[in-house]
Amino acid sequence: MGLAPLRLGSLCGLCLAVGACAVAGGPRDIRLPQDTAVLKASAAPGYDVARTKCGICHSADYINLQPPGMSLAQWSAEMVKMQRAYGAPIDDDDIKLLAVYLTTEYGDASTVAASRAP
Repeated sequence: MGLAPLRLGSLCGLCLAVGACAVAGGPRDIRLPQDTAVLKASAAPGYDVARTKCGICHSADYINLQPPGMSLAQWSAEMVKMQRAYGAPIDDDDIKLLAVYLTTEYGDASTVAASRAP
């Protein structure tokens, strides 16, 4: 997902901090690089939820910044935090699906199988 160019005006945060306009000559265009991060493809039902909802708030790169080997319980806790603390538009069913997908593709997949054992 590409981002539109940003426009810096005379009242940017840096200008306010130093008491002068750091952008001499007026506004400038800033072109951000194209986002090339993609989610790992998967047959897990949570993959479709991740594709449609996770990118609303952050790029796929953010997932790669999480500690490797996270368990199903850890990914579930992350999803609950995203929902409750950050207002992510995910419901409890989405959390379950996302946690399975993220654990399978980015974490310790053995914890998904262990959670389904009788």
